[in-house]
Amino acid sequence: MERKTKLRHYLEAVLIYALPWALRPLPFRWRVAMGGALLGFAIRMIPSLRKRIEHNLALVMPEKAQDKTFIKRIARHIGRGFMVLFYTKDYHAGLSGVEMAPDAFAQIKAAQAAGQPVIIVSGHFGEWEAIRVMLARAGLPSASIYREAGNPIFERHFAEAMAVGGAGLFQTGLKGTRKMLKHLRAGGIITILLDQRVDDGVPLDFLGKPALSSPIIPELAVKTGALLVPAYAPLRADGRVEIIVDPPIPHGDPLDMLQAVNDSLSAQIRAHPEQWYWLHRRWARPDLEA
Repeated sequence: MERKTKLRHYLEAVLIYALPWALRPLPFRWRVAMGGALLGFAIRMIPSLRKRIEHNLALVMPEKAQDKTFIKRIARHIGRGFMVLFYTKDYHAGLSGVEMAPDAFAQIKAAQAAGQPVIIVSGHFGEWEAIRVMLARAGLPSASIYREAGNPIFERHFAEAMAVGGAGLFQTGLKGTRKMLKHLRAGGIITILLDQRVDDGVPLDFLGKPALSSPIIPELAVKTGALLVPAYAPLRADGRVEIIVDPPIPHGDPLDMLQAVNDSLSAQIRAHPEQWYWLHRRWARPDLEA
């Protein structure tokens, strides 16, 4: 059912689209760099957003919580990621200089050759969109799962951006899960970011603290026989993107598999902490609220 667009949604959309449209005449790299810097500054100047980053850091990386230079890098990276959403076609067309092992996708290709579905899991970390780009260039187009945006005007753009270069698009929820299951049973590939809080999830360790996580994806992997593969795209110091593909997670108890996913992403965040989306309310615990 389509949501009704309200006046506040139009006002929010003006704020959301103003900067991307103002920067559109510039070359893509300038748009992303300048937009990321400006949005990063805004994030640091908005008390509620800055405090959310500080709170998350205080919980799992207390030594970084008051490091203003570090928080500046986090905010700029978040801003950069947001800007890329507005220029997804340019990003897919222009991504170059990617570092990855020649056999990075070998197990994924082997699974596909055998008709086995593949689920690639990652997080809002680094240049995560680069994973989908490189899969598509390797002849491995993937469908994507995403959570609906709160603003229905931005949602239309968000869905279009997520669909670029892919093999389908599924929203979270019952209807999207059914479509995803059908896609997997047909031997397809899906990509999903598993680092957001799920209110009805199970508390599992994430960066040393319990965070609500959903076992649905590991359950689907077991049910469909899909290869479950963590993959990441951190930015290197020289500005290049590096594709890292971890070994597939063995099938077993879905909660154990999900913990392995959390551990894999946690390792990447600890290696490049400024590249994760620290605005997530990842450790909020509504299951403990009265």
